[in-house]
This record gives sequence, structure tokens and C-alpha cells, in this order.
Amino acid sequence: MVERSILTFSSFFIVLFGGVTSLRDVKLLVEPETVIRGRTAALICSRDMQGAPLYSVKWYRGNHEFFRYTPMEEPDLRIFGLPGIYVDMNRSNGTQVLLRRLDLGLAGNFSCEVTAESPSFATQIATKFIDVIALPTMDPTLQANKDRYQPGETLSANCSSSPARPATNLTIYVNEEPLRSSETSLHQLENGLFTTRVNVELKVTPGLFPGGRMRLECVASIYDIYKRTAKLDFFTPETDPRPERITLNGGAARCFQNFFLIFLLLFLPMVACQDFGQLYDGLIDDAFQYYDEESENNALLSLVGG
Repeated sequence: MVERSILTFSSFFIVLFGGVTSLRDVKLLVEPETVIRGRTAALICSRDMQGAPLYSVKWYRGNHEFFRYTPMEEPDLRIFGLPGIYVDMNRSNGTQVLLRRLDLGLAGNFSCEVTAESPSFATQIATKFIDVIALPTMDPTLQANKDRYQPGETLSANCSSSPARPATNLTIYVNEEPLRSSETSLHQLENGLFTTRVNVELKVTPGLFPGGRMRLECVASIYDIYKRTAKLDFFTPETDPRPERITLNGGAARCFQNFFLIFLLLFLPMVACQDFGQLYDGLIDDAFQYYDEESENNALLSLVGG
């Protein structure tokens, strides 16, 4: 009688507490937790069944179920229509769900709920937040009010980002040192994206030109997923690269004089030789002309008997 009472109490204990101890450590892993708009995310639901048979695994977006795995039913996989959620059935099963083409509106809490079949349909649920972001489509734009600066002047510049969500973080650097005195403004567009703009003003000093150059840089970032830069370089007048100018001073003058000397050495003899040749030809012509006139006179004298 006592043994039967003990057996009955043991059975009652198993029924009452066995369901609690038969299912443990339900966890939801999302890869990646931050999803770029239009890309894919995997929701992996792990659990320790402690030998208990699995009854079902359900996935939720908020309070809305969108996918279920029930191994004792046919079919064992079911999709419940939810706008914006696209389940890849070829890569989804009782352990994971693959979501494609996530849009910004799907950012929020996702859950998996695991239920053990026996002894008392114990259930545990795990939840994760999925962030869906939109990256800028273009690099940041950095502009300054002048092309070059002299010490004592004020540098005014601005950097802006193309639309994104969340808003792009913009930081201005001068010679790799961040500027603290900057003004940032956000503008939200109708599609829910944000544009960011930061304005800075800086008093220009000679110390800002190490090696003759001052570099202004804008770094745009979103979490650790996106990072782009834009740069502007300013030079002092002594080091400012500019095209060479032809002058008659210094080396340019000496170069011109050398060129003129070479010209004289090469072409003057030719000119001289050409003039001498013309003079020689002229003398020869005069000699022949004189010879012809004398011969003609002698011939006339011989005819008249002179």
C-alpha cells in the first residue's frame, strides 16, 4: 500500500514538473542582426529538448506568426501571409527560417516559440530585434568656400551625405584631428530616409600646414557596416603646386641666351657661305661679260683693217 502511494506520488511529480524540465535553453540567433535593405537574414532557433518529442516551432514578427514547423502534420511546413515577409522555403526548416528582400518596415522584434509534445506541452520563446537599414548610395560631399587659405583667414566648409537610414554620422577632421566645433543638421525625406549635413568654421594658423599642406577630411559612417571619406588638400603659397611660367629671369634667361648662341653658331656660317657664293658668282659673271665685250671690239677692228 505504501509502495503504491509512492508510485502514485512519483507519477504525479513527473506529470507536474516533467514538462518544465523537458525543454531548455531556447535561443534565437539572427544572422546578421543588422540587415541592409533588400538583403537576406537567417533566423536560427536552437533548443535542448532533453529527450522530449518536438511538437512545433513557430516564428513571429511582433505578435504575428508567419512560419510554422509541425513534424507530426502533413505538410510539416506552413507559411502565414504577412506583408513584406518572403520566406525561402528551400532553405527553411524546423531549425531555421531564411527571409529574403527585407525592407525597412520589417525592422523590429522576431521570435521563435518551441513546444514539446510531452509530458505537458511545455513551451519556451526567444526574441531578437532585427534592424533593417538603408545605406547611402553615394560617397559624402565635402566643400569649402575657397580653394586656398592664408594664415589668419577663416575656413568655412560643409559635408553632406546622401539619404540613408539611420542618419549617417559625419565627422570632420583637420590633419587627422577631429573638429569638435561643428554643427550637424538632419532632414527627413518622405520615404523615411535622412540626409545629414555638418558645417564647420576654423581659424587658419601657420601650424595647420605641416609640411606646407593642410588636409580637411569628412568621414561618413553607419555602425561598423558603412564608412566612406572625402578629402580636400590646401597648400601654402610656397608649396602650392602651380604650372611653370616662362620668364626671362634666372635660369629661363640663361636658357634663352644659350639657345640664341647655338642659333648663331649653326646658321651664321651658312648665311656667310651663301653670301660668299653669291659674290663669287657675281665676279665670274662680270669677268665673262668683260671678256665678251673685248672680244667683240677686237673682231670689229680686224674687219676694218685696224
